Amino acid sequence: MAKEEEKKDKALFLQNIQKKLALFFPEDAYSYTYQVVEDGLDSGDLMIKPSNMLTFLQTALLDDKLLEVEMDGMTRVYFSRIYDDIPDLEEIEEDGETILKEPEYTTGDYLKLMNHIICLPLEPGMGNLHIRESKKVLIRLFTSSSAIEFGTFFQDLAMVREIPVLRLAFPVIGRQIRGTRAFRAKVPASMDFSLLVQGNKQRPKIQTKPLDISVNGMAIQIQKKEQRLFQEDEVCTIHCILDGELLVKVNGTIRHISKTREKKGIQYRLGIKFDLSSRALAATIESIVASTQRAHLKELSEKSEESGIKLVQ
Repeated sequence: MAKEEEKKDKALFLQNIQKKLALFFPEDAYSYTYQVVEDGLDSGDLMIKPSNMLTFLQTALLDDKLLEVEMDGMTRVYFSRIYDDIPDLEEIEEDGETILKEPEYTTGDYLKLMNHIICLPLEPGMGNLHIRESKKVLIRLFTSSSAIEFGTFFQDLAMVREIPVLRLAFPVIGRQIRGTRAFRAKVPASMDFSLLVQGNKQRPKIQTKPLDISVNGMAIQIQKKEQRLFQEDEVCTIHCILDGELLVKVNGTIRHISKTREKKGIQYRLGIKFDLSSRALAATIESIVASTQRAHLKELSEKSEESGIKLVQ
């Protein structure tokens, strides 16, 4: 009798997970059999415990990762970032005067409560209207070689230190999809890595910095006024300069011109796919990716040590 009850409880437990998977990932719902769900929980590719999702969200905050956001199964992707839920300044009396003091708070402390997440407003801005009426929200972030997807719900609009933000429920389900894209290395701010980029030869070159790089392409930062210098599907030439030395010149095709919101405002970017015309050129790019990843891992290690959180690579 006890075994029958245990078997029934297990079936209900797995059915509940299947319902959540069907809600947020309907295109794959048919593939999530009991056995697949159990295997996914064992491997960490499926996450139902908030504590299993916490480290990914902490990493997204501390490493300033870009989030992809989808609502109600729509294919349109919006962009955001996880933001800190910093408490308001505290008023205290000192020598007969009221002064404002920073409360005791460490970056990301609110995530440890595992009851909500704070995101910056979506880009493009129309997403901020859609999310208010949404029935479900999917957020996606990327590690070096995997996609991490979380199912959640919109709660409310909020303000953090006079900055408008979106308040979402802490995710109720998560999954990890390995090998979804080429390994990408984020370029740390401390790295002396700059670019000279030439679009159409009738237009001026720009000097800028890369945001991330893989063996297939890179994302680069541009100024708002520089958007007019480039067009999607146009071929451009990129000079990669590391520590003051020109390492390589490579051609690439502009796949997208987009804008995302970051903590200091709007960020404009180009997504470029490399045209690797020789094995020697590909090997040089691979070497740059490896150097970039080493610098990023060093930065992550320092952030981990400072925060006491083991961040995800």
